[in-house]
Amino acid sequence: MFEVLIQEAKLRNFSTKTIEVYLYYNQHFLDFCHKKPTEVTTQDIRHYLLYLQEKRYSSSSINLAHNALNFYYQTIMRRSFSVPFQQREQKMREILTQMEIKTLLEVTPNQKHKLLIALLYATGVRVAEVIKIKVNDFDFSRKLLLIRQGKGKKDRYTIISEKIASQIQEYLRGDNTQNEYLFATPTGHITDRTVQAVLKNARKKAKISKPVTPHVLRHSFATHLMEANVKTEFIQQLLGHRDLRTTRIYERITTKHLESIPSPYDSL
Repeated sequence: MFEVLIQEAKLRNFSTKTIEVYLYYNQHFLDFCHKKPTEVTTQDIRHYLLYLQEKRYSSSSINLAHNALNFYYQTIMRRSFSVPFQQREQKMREILTQMEIKTLLEVTPNQKHKLLIALLYATGVRVAEVIKIKVNDFDFSRKLLLIRQGKGKKDRYTIISEKIASQIQEYLRGDNTQNEYLFATPTGHITDRTVQAVLKNARKKAKISKPVTPHVLRHSFATHLMEANVKTEFIQQLLGHRDLRTTRIYERITTKHLESIPSPYDSL
């Protein structure tokens, strides 16, 4: 039924993950309304999105479902629907302190796992990017890491510190010099599930109550750069954000400027 959706998405160079999500929501929608695609109405789409809201889907998930339906019915089938997108919740993102990140590293004895955690924080890369890093993607002389075909199918550079550069080189002096990928396996590279498991184990050992995920480490990287007065435009480039407004979110996360403001209660 959705062969045309798959073909059109591939022609537009959508990622495999995006195609899978679009297929999921379109099938989920038809299962919900019990209609053929040619019979779908605006009211059906409204009812479905309200159903997702009642089921406590986040606004970003509901808007993703909305995009999936728009792509199939409006872009491909040339149908016209007028349904508003949800306003996204403005939630504060969790970040880790540098002491908490240091603790994560201290409780991780495995060299490979420790380097993985350190690299996620030191470079701000996404989980889908870190697992595919190749040994020859590092430019140690310029302290840069080339991220090949990141989100949006774009190449970009991010920074590597002097400290982690030496850790990577020490790691590569072991049995890893012949591997194509930095975090290699016999069949290629590690998976995102492996990364999640490493972080879950480190969080448990470090007794940290906050979430510890690749994205939390990425948020921490960006927020700590913001607190160090690195220009927002530079952070945008390092993170690979298309829109500067996405990077400006970290201006709301940082609390350094608030911590120095005295409460008027103290002057009573």
